[in-house]
Amino acid sequence: MSTPTRPSQFPTATNPWDRAAAGYLTEWVPRFVPYHRNLISELALGENQKVLVVGAGPGSEALIAARQVGPRGRVRATDASEQMVALCSDQAKRAGLDGVIESAAGDVADTVGGPWDAVVSAFGLWQIADDARVAVVRGWGEALAPGGKVGVLTWGPTDTTGPFELLSASLREIVPSFRQTNRQRLAAREPMEQLFRDAGLSMVRLTVVRHPHHFSTAEQFVASLRDACTWRSVWDELGNETLNRVAASFYDKVGGPEAPLNFDPAATLAIAARPGEEVVLSTRTIVG
Repeated sequence: MSTPTRPSQFPTATNPWDRAAAGYLTEWVPRFVPYHRNLISELALGENQKVLVVGAGPGSEALIAARQVGPRGRVRATDASEQMVALCSDQAKRAGLDGVIESAAGDVADTVGGPWDAVVSAFGLWQIADDARVAVVRGWGEALAPGGKVGVLTWGPTDTTGPFELLSASLREIVPSFRQTNRQRLAAREPMEQLFRDAGLSMVRLTVVRHPHHFSTAEQFVASLRDACTWRSVWDELGNETLNRVAASFYDKVGGPEAPLNFDPAATLAIAARPGEEVVLSTRTIVG
């Protein structure tokens, strides 16, 4: 992946994800790339195929997919954040893949340009509203070419001792009225299988992958979440004073603000296809 930059031509930030985009690219994308590689590898994409990447962010999974489908393939990477779209476009150009990757503004339900050999969503399912998720996934299935696949990553299964969960626990303690989205609710076979079934698809693979994360201090971890991830919107809503109290509670749980954090968060990788269709998947064993 090319070196992250923040070109001056990027659009003005207008929402939390826009404001977090550049930091997300430098702080979190390098940590997420191994998970993205697992997903694209498992999908066993072929040369000349067409891939839709929804909620693509800065586009690391789109870059990996583009290398798989080759110069005559096509990858359409969409995101609702204009800043993320600009980052993705810049990364594709710097990697010499702008002839394969089309980066465009669009929400997760946008399947324009199909049929697709694969529809990819890395860590986006939990951000779709509960009452819209089945319809969105059904739309992905309907946009597939024969033998096409839907591939998703979602965080979990839950590790109650992990830094993400401990910080969320501190938030519940300090602001019990604040409603947190459960990003790990689909990280089990039964709910994931049910989601695909309700959307008219059949799950053909589910596995759990883990990769190491390291932060030199707990304070660095909190700053990364505050400035470069979905916690940016929580900070915007609750303000520094409240969130500093949350951070202080979190530091108590992990041994202080200077404590180093080493952990390997789990992600559930799932692939689905239309019922009865024969699909090609990787036979390579994933070692998490």
